[in-house]
Amino acid sequence: MMGIQRLLEAESQASEVVAQAKKDKVLRLKLAKEEAENEIMAYRQLREDQFQKYSADRTGNTGDFTKKVQAETDSAMKNIQISIDANKEKIITSLLQSVTTVSI
Repeated sequence: MMGIQRLLEAESQASEVVAQAKKDKVLRLKLAKEEAENEIMAYRQLREDQFQKYSADRTGNTGDFTKKVQAETDSAMKNIQISIDANKEKIITSLLQSVTTVSI
């Protein structure tokens, strides 16, 4: 009888050890998952920061670029207007001569 009692106690202790081991395993897995999620979030933030820096470096300040393009456009339009003003009389005379001259 004593042997059976010892076997039952040993079985009970083994069940408790197995149950505790399962709880410890679940806890370790949960902690590992949380740690992995934190690492993933940190990596995502790092990559996002790198992308934002890269994007800012490549696009620059769009306001400055817009002002530069507008200044170049204004300069080109001014040069065209000067050319028109300088050649207006010649062009009008040439057009009138072409329209009024009839060749037979």
